[in-house]
Amino acid sequence: MPASSWTLRILTGMESLANIVEPLQVIGKDVLFISSLREVRNLPSLRADYNTIVVCRNGRIIVEIGGNSQIRVLPGQMLLIPAGKLIQPMMISTDIEATALLISDRMLKQLLGSQINIWNKALYMKEIFVIEDTDWMRDIQHISMPILNHYGEMHLSKDILESYLRMMLLLICEDLLHHENMSIKDEKVSTGHDKELFNRFLMFLGKQQQKKQKVAFYADLLNITPKHLSTICKRVSDKSPSRWITESVMQDCYMLLKDSDLSVKEISNRLGFPNSSFFGQYFREEAGITPLAYRNKNKKAVSIGFPGL
Repeated sequence: MPASSWTLRILTGMESLANIVEPLQVIGKDVLFISSLREVRNLPSLRADYNTIVVCRNGRIIVEIGGNSQIRVLPGQMLLIPAGKLIQPMMISTDIEATALLISDRMLKQLLGSQINIWNKALYMKEIFVIEDTDWMRDIQHISMPILNHYGEMHLSKDILESYLRMMLLLICEDLLHHENMSIKDEKVSTGHDKELFNRFLMFLGKQQQKKQKVAFYADLLNITPKHLSTICKRVSDKSPSRWITESVMQDCYMLLKDSDLSVKEISNRLGFPNSSFFGQYFREEAGITPLAYRNKNKKAVSIGFPGL
Protein backbone atom coordinates (compact mmCIF):
# COMPACT_ATOMS: atom_id res chain seq x y z
CA MET A 1 0.00 0.00 0.00
CA PRO A 2 1.45 3.42 -0.91
CA ALA A 3 2.61 5.80 1.81
CA SER A 4 -0.10 8.33 0.99
CA SER A 5 -2.77 5.83 2.02
CA TRP A 6 -1.78 6.01 5.69
CA THR A 7 -2.81 8.84 8.01
CA LEU A 8 -0.46 9.04 10.98
CA ARG A 9 -1.25 10.99 14.14
CA ILE A 10 1.28 13.36 15.69
CA LEU A 11 0.35 14.61 19.15
CA THR A 12 1.56 18.13 18.35
CA GLY A 13 -1.02 18.62 15.62
CA MET A 14 -3.31 17.10 13.05
CA GLU A 15 -0.82 16.82 10.21
CA SER A 16 0.28 13.38 9.13
CA LEU A 17 3.85 12.30 9.73
CA ALA A 18 4.21 11.68 6.01
CA ASN A 19 3.44 15.35 5.38
CA ILE A 20 5.92 16.54 8.00
CA VAL A 21 8.87 14.22 7.45
CA GLU A 22 10.23 13.35 4.02
CA PRO A 23 11.65 11.09 2.73
CA LEU A 24 9.52 8.59 4.64
CA GLN A 25 8.86 4.98 3.69
CA VAL A 26 5.77 3.47 5.28
CA ILE A 27 6.18 -0.29 5.73
CA GLY A 28 2.68 -1.08 6.86
CA LYS A 29 1.17 1.17 9.51
CA ASP A 30 3.37 -0.26 12.27
CA VAL A 31 6.82 0.41 10.80
CA LEU A 32 8.18 3.62 9.26
CA PHE A 33 11.65 4.10 7.79
CA ILE A 34 13.53 7.36 7.15
CA SER A 35 16.45 6.46 4.92
CA SER A 36 18.32 9.75 5.27
CA LEU A 37 17.97 12.37 7.98
CA ARG A 38 20.07 14.66 5.78
CA GLU A 39 17.12 14.99 3.40
CA VAL A 40 14.49 15.53 6.07
CA ARG A 41 12.75 18.88 5.88
CA ASN A 42 10.39 20.63 8.28
CA LEU A 43 11.29 18.37 11.20
CA PRO A 44 9.49 19.95 14.16
CA SER A 45 9.55 18.84 17.74
CA LEU A 46 7.09 16.00 17.83
CA ARG A 47 5.84 13.22 20.01
CA ALA A 48 4.85 10.30 17.88
CA ASP A 49 2.99 7.12 18.67
CA TYR A 50 6.13 5.29 17.59
CA ASN A 51 9.31 4.07 19.24
CA THR A 52 12.21 5.64 17.36
CA ILE A 53 15.62 4.09 16.64
CA VAL A 54 18.18 6.37 14.99
CA VAL A 55 21.54 5.05 13.77
CA CYS A 56 24.15 7.78 13.29
CA ARG A 57 26.92 6.84 10.84
CA ASN A 58 28.45 10.29 10.36
CA GLY A 59 27.96 13.78 11.72
CA ARG A 60 26.37 14.68 15.03
CA ILE A 61 22.90 15.22 16.43
CA ILE A 62 21.72 16.92 19.59
CA VAL A 63 18.12 16.34 20.63
CA GLU A 64 16.13 17.25 23.69
CA ILE A 65 14.00 14.42 25.06
CA GLY A 66 11.12 14.83 27.48
CA GLY A 67 11.38 18.59 27.51
CA ASN A 68 14.47 18.82 29.70
CA SER A 69 17.19 16.29 28.78
CA GLN A 70 19.67 17.10 26.00
CA ILE A 71 21.25 14.08 24.35
CA ARG A 72 24.24 14.15 21.98
CA VAL A 73 24.50 11.38 19.38
CA LEU A 74 27.89 10.73 17.75
CA PRO A 75 28.96 8.57 14.77
CA GLY A 76 28.49 4.87 15.49
CA GLN A 77 25.95 5.46 18.24
CA MET A 78 22.29 4.46 18.31
CA LEU A 79 19.62 6.78 19.71
CA LEU A 80 16.54 5.17 21.30
CA ILE A 81 13.39 7.16 21.98
CA PRO A 82 10.31 5.44 23.45
CA ALA A 83 6.82 6.21 22.19
CA GLY A 84 5.20 9.21 23.82
CA LYS A 85 8.42 11.08 24.60
CA LEU A 86 8.67 14.66 23.40
CA ILE A 87 11.49 14.93 20.84
CA GLN A 88 13.02 18.32 20.11
CA PRO A 89 15.84 18.40 17.54
CA MET A 90 18.34 21.03 18.70
CA MET A 91 21.35 20.67 16.41
CA ILE A 92 21.96 18.58 13.29
CA SER A 93 25.35 18.85 11.60
CA THR A 94 25.44 19.43 7.86
CA ASP A 95 27.46 16.24 7.29
CA ILE A 96 24.86 14.04 8.99
CA GLU A 97 24.42 10.50 7.72
CA ALA A 98 21.74 8.75 9.73
CA THR A 99 18.67 6.58 9.34
CA ALA A 100 15.61 6.32 11.55
CA LEU A 101 13.28 3.41 12.16
CA LEU A 102 9.92 4.03 13.83
CA ILE A 103 8.03 1.08 15.33
CA SER A 104 4.55 1.24 16.84
CA ASP A 105 3.94 0.17 20.43
CA ARG A 106 1.74 -2.66 19.16
CA MET A 107 4.49 -4.05 16.96
CA LEU A 108 7.16 -3.55 19.62
CA LYS A 109 5.17 -5.55 22.15
CA GLN A 110 4.40 -8.25 19.59
CA LEU A 111 8.08 -8.65 18.67
CA LEU A 112 9.58 -8.44 22.16
CA GLY A 113 6.94 -10.30 24.15
CA SER A 114 7.93 -10.43 27.81
CA GLN A 115 11.23 -8.73 26.99
CA ILE A 116 9.29 -5.47 26.59
CA ASN A 117 10.03 -5.05 30.31
CA ILE A 118 13.70 -4.48 29.47
CA TRP A 119 12.85 -1.77 26.92
CA ASN A 120 10.42 0.02 29.26
CA LYS A 121 12.70 -0.20 32.25
CA ALA A 122 15.70 1.16 30.34
CA LEU A 123 13.96 3.96 28.48
CA TYR A 124 11.18 5.08 30.80
CA MET A 125 12.66 4.34 34.22
CA LYS A 126 16.41 4.65 33.68
CA GLU A 127 16.24 7.00 30.66
CA ILE A 128 19.03 5.25 28.76
CA PHE A 129 18.69 6.81 25.31
CA VAL A 130 22.06 6.13 23.66
CA ILE A 131 23.80 2.83 22.89
CA GLU A 132 27.51 2.93 22.15
CA ASP A 133 29.10 1.58 18.99
CA THR A 134 29.22 -2.24 18.96
CA ASP A 135 30.18 -4.97 16.50
CA TRP A 136 26.60 -6.23 16.23
CA MET A 137 25.36 -2.74 15.42
CA ARG A 138 27.75 -2.42 12.50
CA ASP A 139 27.02 -5.96 11.29
CA ILE A 140 23.25 -5.57 11.38
CA GLN A 141 23.40 -2.42 9.26
CA HIS A 142 24.69 -4.49 6.34
CA ILE A 143 21.47 -6.50 6.20
CA SER A 144 19.08 -3.73 7.22
CA MET A 145 19.20 -1.56 4.10
CA PRO A 146 18.24 -4.28 1.58
CA ILE A 147 15.34 -5.37 3.80
CA LEU A 148 14.01 -1.88 4.47
CA ASN A 149 14.64 -0.39 1.04
CA HIS A 150 13.22 -3.35 -0.91
CA TYR A 151 10.35 -4.29 1.37
CA GLY A 152 7.42 -5.35 -0.77
CA GLU A 153 9.56 -6.68 -3.59
CA MET A 154 10.24 -9.94 -1.75
CA HIS A 155 7.70 -12.76 -1.57
CA LEU A 156 8.40 -13.25 2.15
CA SER A 157 8.63 -9.54 2.98
CA LYS A 158 6.50 -9.60 6.11
CA ASP A 159 8.21 -12.60 7.69
CA ILE A 160 11.69 -11.32 6.80
CA LEU A 161 10.95 -7.87 8.20
CA GLU A 162 9.52 -9.19 11.46
CA SER A 163 12.46 -11.57 11.93
CA TYR A 164 14.93 -8.76 11.30
CA LEU A 165 13.16 -6.36 13.68
CA ARG A 166 12.91 -8.99 16.42
CA MET A 167 16.61 -9.80 16.12
CA MET A 168 17.57 -6.13 16.24
CA LEU A 169 15.29 -5.34 19.18
CA LEU A 170 16.56 -8.32 21.17
CA LEU A 171 20.16 -7.28 20.52
CA ILE A 172 19.27 -3.79 21.74
CA CYS A 173 17.69 -5.25 24.88
CA GLU A 174 20.75 -7.44 25.46
CA ASP A 175 22.92 -4.34 25.21
CA LEU A 176 20.65 -2.43 27.59
CA LEU A 177 20.84 -5.22 30.15
CA HIS A 178 24.60 -4.67 30.41
CA HIS A 179 24.25 -0.95 31.06
CA GLU A 180 25.45 0.01 34.52
CA ASN A 181 22.19 1.82 35.32
CA MET A 182 20.13 -1.31 34.74
CA SER A 183 21.12 -3.08 37.95
CA ILE A 184 18.34 -3.08 40.55
CA LYS A 185 19.01 -4.60 43.95
CA ASP A 186 15.39 -5.68 44.54
CA GLU A 187 14.65 -6.94 41.00
CA LYS A 188 13.12 -10.16 42.36
CA VAL A 189 10.50 -8.26 44.36
CA SER A 190 8.36 -7.42 41.31
CA THR A 191 6.61 -10.28 39.52
CA GLY A 192 5.89 -10.72 35.84
CA HIS A 193 2.25 -9.79 36.53
CA ASP A 194 3.38 -6.59 38.26
CA LYS A 195 5.48 -5.64 35.24
CA GLU A 196 2.63 -6.36 32.84
CA LEU A 197 0.28 -4.09 34.79
CA PHE A 198 2.96 -1.43 35.03
CA ASN A 199 3.51 -1.55 31.25
CA ARG A 200 -0.23 -1.18 30.69
CA PHE A 201 -0.28 1.78 33.08
CA LEU A 202 2.44 3.47 31.00
CA MET A 203 0.45 2.75 27.84
CA PHE A 204 -2.79 4.22 29.21
CA LEU A 205 -0.92 7.22 30.57
CA GLY A 206 0.76 7.90 27.24
CA LYS A 207 -2.51 7.75 25.30
CA GLN A 208 -4.51 10.17 27.47
CA GLN A 209 -4.92 13.67 26.05
CA GLN A 210 -5.59 15.02 29.53
CA LYS A 211 -3.14 13.07 31.67
CA LYS A 212 -3.67 15.02 34.86
CA GLN A 213 -6.06 12.51 36.40
CA LYS A 214 -6.24 10.96 39.82
CA VAL A 215 -4.46 7.65 40.39
CA ALA A 216 -7.91 6.08 40.76
CA PHE A 217 -8.69 6.97 37.12
CA TYR A 218 -5.79 4.85 35.84
CA ALA A 219 -6.43 2.12 38.41
CA ASP A 220 -9.99 1.81 37.07
CA LEU A 221 -8.64 1.36 33.54
CA LEU A 222 -6.54 -1.51 34.87
CA ASN A 223 -9.40 -2.94 36.97
CA ILE A 224 -7.34 -2.70 40.16
CA THR A 225 -7.45 -0.48 43.25
CA PRO A 226 -5.41 2.74 43.51
CA LYS A 227 -3.49 1.19 46.40
CA HIS A 228 -2.60 -1.84 44.25
CA LEU A 229 -1.42 0.42 41.41
CA SER A 230 0.72 2.41 43.85
CA THR A 231 2.26 -0.79 45.19
CA ILE A 232 3.03 -2.07 41.69
CA CYS A 233 4.63 1.19 40.55
CA LYS A 234 6.81 1.35 43.64
CA ARG A 235 7.87 -2.28 43.24
CA VAL A 236 8.70 -2.04 39.55
CA SER A 237 9.99 1.51 39.19
CA ASP A 238 10.58 2.81 42.73
CA LYS A 239 8.34 5.72 41.74
CA SER A 240 4.71 6.40 42.65
CA PRO A 241 1.97 6.54 39.99
CA SER A 242 1.30 10.17 40.88
CA ARG A 243 4.93 10.96 40.07
CA TRP A 244 4.65 9.19 36.70
CA ILE A 245 1.49 11.19 36.01
CA THR A 246 3.15 14.48 36.92
CA GLU A 247 6.19 13.83 34.74
CA SER A 248 3.99 12.90 31.79
CA VAL A 249 1.82 16.01 32.29
CA MET A 250 4.96 18.15 32.33
CA GLN A 251 6.05 16.73 28.98
CA ASP A 252 2.76 17.93 27.51
CA CYS A 253 3.30 21.32 29.14
CA TYR A 254 6.80 21.64 27.68
CA MET A 255 5.59 20.56 24.24
CA LEU A 256 2.69 23.00 24.01
CA LEU A 257 4.66 25.93 25.41
CA LYS A 258 7.52 25.36 22.98
CA ASP A 259 5.75 24.34 19.83
CA SER A 260 2.28 25.82 19.76
CA ASP A 261 0.87 29.32 19.58
CA LEU A 262 -1.76 28.54 22.19
CA SER A 263 -2.01 30.99 25.06
CA VAL A 264 -1.20 29.84 28.59
CA LYS A 265 -4.93 29.86 29.31
CA GLU A 266 -5.65 27.71 26.25
CA ILE A 267 -2.90 25.25 27.23
CA SER A 268 -4.31 25.10 30.74
CA ASN A 269 -7.75 24.24 29.35
CA ARG A 270 -6.40 21.66 26.91
CA LEU A 271 -4.48 19.82 29.63
CA GLY A 272 -7.46 19.75 31.98
CA PHE A 273 -6.38 22.25 34.63
CA PRO A 274 -9.23 24.06 36.45
CA ASN A 275 -7.79 27.49 35.56
CA SER A 276 -4.62 29.16 34.31
CA SER A 277 -3.58 30.26 37.81
CA PHE A 278 -3.57 26.66 39.04
CA PHE A 279 -1.69 25.64 35.91
CA GLY A 280 0.93 28.36 36.49
CA GLN A 281 1.46 27.28 40.07
CA TYR A 282 1.67 23.60 39.11
CA PHE A 283 4.18 24.32 36.36
CA ARG A 284 6.34 26.59 38.51
CA GLU A 285 6.53 24.02 41.31
CA GLU A 286 7.82 21.42 38.86
CA ALA A 287 9.97 23.50 36.50
CA GLY A 288 11.08 26.30 38.83
CA ILE A 289 9.94 28.88 36.29
CA THR A 290 6.64 30.33 35.07
CA PRO A 291 5.06 28.94 31.90
CA LEU A 292 5.53 32.25 30.05
CA ALA A 293 9.17 32.54 31.11
CA TYR A 294 9.77 28.95 29.98
CA ARG A 295 8.19 29.69 26.60
CA ASN A 296 10.27 32.82 26.06
CA LYS A 297 13.45 30.97 27.00
CA ASN A 298 12.91 27.81 24.96
CA LYS A 299 10.79 28.59 21.92
CA LYS A 300 13.31 28.51 19.11
CA ALA A 301 13.91 26.96 15.74
CA VAL A 302 16.03 23.89 15.05
CA SER A 303 19.63 24.82 14.30
CA ILE A 304 21.33 23.06 11.42
CA GLY A 305 25.12 22.75 11.25
CA PHE A 306 26.14 24.69 14.36
CA PRO A 307 29.86 25.61 14.42
CA GLY A 308 31.87 23.26 16.57
CA LEU A 309 29.69 20.21 15.98
